[in-house]
Amino acid sequence: MMGYLMDGGWMMLPLLICSIAMVAVIIDRVRAFRAASKLDPAALRREVCEKVSSGDLDGAIKACEESEGPVAAVLLTGVEKLKLMRAKGKSEIEIEAGVTKAMEDYAPKAMNCLEQRMGSMVLIASISPLIGMCGTVTGMINSFSVMAEAAGLDPGAVAGGISEALITTAAGLIIAIPGVVAYNMFQKKVEEWTMELETSVAHFAQAISL
Repeated sequence: MMGYLMDGGWMMLPLLICSIAMVAVIIDRVRAFRAASKLDPAALRREVCEKVSSGDLDGAIKACEESEGPVAAVLLTGVEKLKLMRAKGKSEIEIEAGVTKAMEDYAPKAMNCLEQRMGSMVLIASISPLIGMCGTVTGMINSFSVMAEAAGLDPGAVAGGISEALITTAAGLIIAIPGVVAYNMFQKKVEEWTMELETSVAHFAQAISL
C-alpha cells in the first residue's frame, strides 16, 4: 500500500486526506441512522396520539422526552404547542392550524441530526476524481519531460510517469464510487424519515380534532 502511495506522487496526499474524511463521514452517518432506527416511530406516534386524544398532554410530553430521533422531536413540538394554545383559550380551528404549522416548521430542524455532513460526502466524491485527473496530467507531464530529456523513448523512465497517472486516477475513483453509493443509501433513509415526519404531523392533527 505504501508503495502505491509513493508511486502516485504528491497528488496522493490530498487523495489520502479525502479518503480518511470520506470514511469518517460514512461511519458517522451509519452511527446516526443506527441510533435513530432504535426507535419505533409508529409505536411512539400511536402512544402520543392516544394520550393527546384522552387529554393526557403531560403523559404525551413525557413519552416524547424519553424517546430520541426526529419523530419524537416533532411530536414534542406539537404537544407543547397544543398545551400552550389551549392554555390561552384558542379555538379548535386555531389550535389545529397553529400546531400543524409549528410541527411542519420544526421538521427540517429535527432532520438536521440525520442530514448533517451529507453535503461533505458529495463534495469529497466530486473532487476526488478531479484530484485524480490532476495527478494523471502531472504524471503524463513527467513522462514527456523524461522523454524530452532523454532525447528519445526510454520505456523504463516513461513508465514511472504513466504509473503515477494511473494510480492517482484509480485512487480518485476508489474514493468517489463508495462515497456516491453511501450517499444515495443515506439519502434514501432521509426520505423515509421525512415521510415518517409527514405521517406524524397528519396523525397528530387528526388526534387533536377528535
